[in-house]
Amino acid sequence: MSNVLPTEHKKKETGRLWTRFLLAGAVMLAGGAVVATLAILPAFISVRIARAGIETSEAARLASGDQSAAARAQVLLGILGSIAAATSSPSGVLAGALSLKPANISVNTIIYTGGGQGKIVLSGVAGRREAVSEYRDALSGSGRFVDVAVPVAALVGTQEGKFTITLSGSF
Repeated sequence: MSNVLPTEHKKKETGRLWTRFLLAGAVMLAGGAVVATLAILPAFISVRIARAGIETSEAARLASGDQSAAARAQVLLGILGSIAAATSSPSGVLAGALSLKPANISVNTIIYTGGGQGKIVLSGVAGRREAVSEYRDALSGSGRFVDVAVPVAALVGTQEGKFTITLSGSF
């Protein structure tokens, strides 16, 4: 056919063939792009759903962390509120007990147990046995304590000056 057509028509026909070829190639590339997009779309959607789930679970975790911190703070405030509302301060009672101590007595250990009927245990060393008796009398006479108990061995002096005094009261 190429030898039958004149040169002008041959050039036009070649241009038409190239146009058809380019158009068919463009349609095929567009179709391939649509197929590739449809193939990737489910993976993209699943990633978006998973990311949204992670974000909501992280937000819920942060919210629950804030809620647990708030609950813990409320419990601590309740505990500290009951201590602050106590009728007398334990430090005031301890300071009062230690202010009555004679000069030749050394208190080494203080154990405080609070509650309705509080208890303070003072342990230490006295230079002489009469000092323990004087200290017990001073604590009893102060009126701050319901009961002042001292073991007899400490009053007699058989423990080499060591003593333990137990104070009871509402503090």
